[in-house]
Amino acid sequence: MHSEHAARRPTDHSARAHHRKSVEKWHKAAYAALFFFLAAIAVQCARLGAAGLFVQTAQIELDRSTAASRSLGTPAIPVRTPNIVAVRNATHYFSSSLDYVSDNPWALEGLAALDLARMRTSKIPREALDATRSAHARFRQALLLRPTSPFLWANLALSKLYLDEIDDELRTALKQADALGPWEPSVQQTILFVGLAAWPDLDPETRTVLERTLARGSLRNRQKLLEIAKSYRRFDLVCAIDKYVEIAGPDCRNALAPPVSGELKKQGIH
Repeated sequence: MHSEHAARRPTDHSARAHHRKSVEKWHKAAYAALFFFLAAIAVQCARLGAAGLFVQTAQIELDRSTAASRSLGTPAIPVRTPNIVAVRNATHYFSSSLDYVSDNPWALEGLAALDLARMRTSKIPREALDATRSAHARFRQALLLRPTSPFLWANLALSKLYLDEIDDELRTALKQADALGPWEPSVQQTILFVGLAAWPDLDPETRTVLERTLARGSLRNRQKLLEIAKSYRRFDLVCAIDKYVEIAGPDCRNALAPPVSGELKKQGIH
């Protein structure tokens, strides 16, 4: 019996040693996998950080230039466009961001906005059209990555208007912008600008979106929305809301008053 136990001991010891080595190998493999996983995360974080930094640098460049630029729009709807140097530098920064993260939606949105800036300043119709198409494509690509951004939806609608494509995509973009950013002043202004330009081709549901936008905007954004409505001479929409009548009373009375007898004769009405 004693000899039997003695014979088993080396075998048990060998089995335990083999088991311990197997566990150690497994631990080493797990540690190595964890190391590479954490290293990959660190690299990705560094890439995201660099991409974000390039976007931020581009935006600072554009903001500085835009603040010093003259308006290319109308008094009702001013549009300030950065100078050529700022556009070139910002384009480089946004493109560098995409080198680090190829689907960075903020960089795509920034490049699309620059496309629209080029469209506004171009004196060559074909060049302006190509820039607008590029903007539209980039806004759509960015929306695949940030589908809840009201600013992207509003700008998508704006690019469709500039392309003179008044279709279901434009109408959907207006509705989405309204649903996702109902209280955002810049979103309200873009919705109203695009919607009034496309009004004859809008369905009743989308027209209701514009009416809701005007009603909400009357609380905190009424002056700018009023100027946009005035540029389209849509006093019938704004003057139905008391808040606008407070600041546009004379305009409302003049626009909605029935023609006097002299005016009726000029129109051939007796």
